[in-house]
Amino acid sequence: LAVNDEIIQTMVALGVLPIVTKALRLSVTTNDTTTAIDEEESSTRSNLLRKHRLAAASLGVIRNLCGNDEIKTNLCLGSSTDHQQVSISSTPSALPHLLRAMQLYPTISPIQEHACGTLAAMALRRPSNARAIIDEGGPRLILTAMKRHEENVSVQRQGALAVRNIVSRLMRDLDGSSGDNVASGNTTVEDARSAIRDRFGELGVEDVLRNIAGRHQGSVDEAYAALRDLGYSVTLTKFSAEDLEGSNNSNVVGRTMMFGEKHNSNFRPVYEQSTGLNNAVDEAVSNFGA
Repeated sequence: LAVNDEIIQTMVALGVLPIVTKALRLSVTTNDTTTAIDEEESSTRSNLLRKHRLAAASLGVIRNLCGNDEIKTNLCLGSSTDHQQVSISSTPSALPHLLRAMQLYPTISPIQEHACGTLAAMALRRPSNARAIIDEGGPRLILTAMKRHEENVSVQRQGALAVRNIVSRLMRDLDGSSGDNVASGNTTVEDARSAIRDRFGELGVEDVLRNIAGRHQGSVDEAYAALRDLGYSVTLTKFSAEDLEGSNNSNVVGRTMMFGEKHNSNFRPVYEQSTGLNNAVDEAVSNFGA
């Protein structure tokens, strides 16, 4: 039902936030102190399946609710924090439970997709949310999901988008104060940028974006944008069906392939020298819900 802002506001007014947050919390509550649920125990399989479904459904609702900037900050940081001055039903942060779900159910692709999509939505246009996601260990779980679900394009797209939105938002937030620091010879802003890049770089983000997300047509734009905003050298190269069929040898390609190694004659990206490339990519990847 949460398909537009008016409906979302109505649902929030009716008290959906604490309900869906509690449902997500219940889906990740375990009876022990281990970091993962033992899926081999037959006595717990039925309960485990119910929790899988509850976690996926809860995350799906939260992901849609995060289409509203005010509400997604409430869900990410909690309504009791100082940043929240509006009157919204009180609810604790859903972020810890979301990340816990990613840890407990690493093989369940709908959970990983919804979680990555929610993190992407939370970080969009909200540097405080992006910082909270980094501080809570979000980057490691995002990239773990992308590595585990290599062939799931939805997970790749949402994971790459989450990386891009987190990095882009924090970098742009730093850019707002970079002029004064550069003028005074202060390197704090550049150090902060490097720290953000290093946080992802040490997790192997470049390899994941280039060789996993970058080889799927459905996630290549998001992978390109994430690599670009992380400061890696990356280009989009145009190729056509003629390039792929110009030789009897199917391995011969007329121009450099993009990121991955799979040929796709129907994919026709623009030349990198296109003046509207960056704007077009930014607009495309921002529409994460499409």
